[in-house]
Order: sequence, then structure tokens, then C-alpha cells
Amino acid sequence: MDLFICSVCGHIAYNQAPASCPVCYAPKEKFKQNNNVFAESREKSPEGSAKHTPVITMVSECKIVDASCRDIIIKIGEVKHPMEEKHFIQNIDCYLDDVYISRIMFTPSVNAAAVVHLKAEGKKIRVVEHCNLHGWWEAEASL
Repeated sequence: MDLFICSVCGHIAYNQAPASCPVCYAPKEKFKQNNNVFAESREKSPEGSAKHTPVITMVSECKIVDASCRDIIIKIGEVKHPMEEKHFIQNIDCYLDDVYISRIMFTPSVNAAAVVHLKAEGKKIRVVEHCNLHGWWEAEASL
């Protein structure tokens, strides 16, 4: 699978670079292909998987918005990530069937976790997190 990274905001596009970034609206020319971005992060931090790989939990019936959507609960890492000024999760991007649907931004003052209230149908949810020190990490789950 081809991966394209926006050099402005770090958004990753799957299969092809978009005409403009869906997060920061940078033009297609700002995307650079790097099919090894996740492998590079694992090489940079071999022990980092436990603190960086997104953990996805699905709740089939939403308890907040309405019963027609499902909650996708996202926690970064099996082990709590240190959210410090010098080392923190900057954001997580969510994809439905490899199409971008949402970005959640973080600062060091919060824990890296979120809930997406998914109303669309799809087969797979993918979550990509970006750590300011250890790069991009991903996980996916079948819906």
C-alpha cells in the first residue's frame, strides 16, 4: 500500500496523495511518499509499541449521541504514554476503509484517548497516532 505524508501537518493518505490535504488544505505537492513510515517508527523505538500503538475498542450501541451510531474508543498504548512537554502524542487520525474521517489533537495536559461516534457504515477502522519523538504508529480493527 502506498503512503503519502503531508509535510505541513503530518496527515497520512493511503493509496494516493489527495488534491489537497483534508486536515490543513495544503496542496498535493506538499505530500511526500514514504511507504516505510510505520516501520521507521518501530525501528527508531523498538520498545515503543506498548506506549504508541493505538488500542481500539468498539461499542456497538452509542450511549451519548443516539442508538444509530457506534462508539469507537481509542486509547494510545497498552501502557500509558507520558504526555509531557518534551514528549507527547500530537494527534490521532481516524480512517474508515482507509478514507480519512477525523483528527483529534492533543496537548501534554491531557491523556491520549478519544471517542469517535461513527454513524457511517464501513468494514474497517484505522487509527494513526503521531508522537512528536517517535513518529507514526497505526492499528486497525474490523467493524
